[in-house]
Amino acid sequence: MAVSRKTKRRVKLLLALCALVCGFLLALEGRYASFRLQNIELSAPGLIPEQALWDALKPEEEKFWPLFWARSASYVSLIEAYYPVKAKISLRGWGKFRFNAEPLAPALKMLWNEKYWYVAPDGRAWLATLPDNRYIATGVCDARPLLTWGKNRTTPIDFTASRGNIYVSSLPVERILAWYKNIESIGWNRYVRGVQAGSREGTPVVRVVFDDGTGGCGANVLFVDDPKQWYEAELAVMKIFPDMGKISPKIFIDTTYKGKILVKNIVK
Repeated sequence: MAVSRKTKRRVKLLLALCALVCGFLLALEGRYASFRLQNIELSAPGLIPEQALWDALKPEEEKFWPLFWARSASYVSLIEAYYPVKAKISLRGWGKFRFNAEPLAPALKMLWNEKYWYVAPDGRAWLATLPDNRYIATGVCDARPLLTWGKNRTTPIDFTASRGNIYVSSLPVERILAWYKNIESIGWNRYVRGVQAGSREGTPVVRVVFDDGTGGCGANVLFVDDPKQWYEAELAVMKIFPDMGKISPKIFIDTTYKGKILVKNIVK
């Protein structure tokens, strides 16, 4: 369909106006630097080094703040890749921004690959030796028994897919937290030393290890991987051993067999 002369004139006029506005803005920027990025206010200066954010900026973003605003999501991802925080950048005025950062609260502590890790509820994981951990609250995970992730389980962290200190893990965090909920609901948490995620004959299993009373590993109970199947097994164990705080450290209880529970002495 042919374009009318009237429409062509409108398009030309619109382009001329756009060019005029762009020229005006460029002249204004050249004289007064009105589009220069003015300030980035940090909500928690000690949590994220201010210089770390400024060093990541590109020259064109400092000169033209709308460009930084358009790319702000990438800077949030960059900071979250190197620091255990949840970040957000918001526009506070003409060329002025606020960078909000809150420390992650790990849900559990894990031993894997001969190193200790903190794991957040969203699956992000980072080394427990990271210096920035001094800003995070570890009360919740410290109150829970240590999780040991076995070598015969699926590798939880792909180092090649990450670029910083904070890794996106493949851990089934929701399922793991359900293991802990089962332990807490039956009142075993004060006696449990650790939780071990392993495998037996190719089938994922979970071993709950009790304290032997001297700070070492004592009795342990083996469960299937699915926390929904723990309830009946836990009740059956409670009937046999009403007080798990007094159970012999040499006892091994296997609840993975359908319709029965195997109890035997641990041979060391």
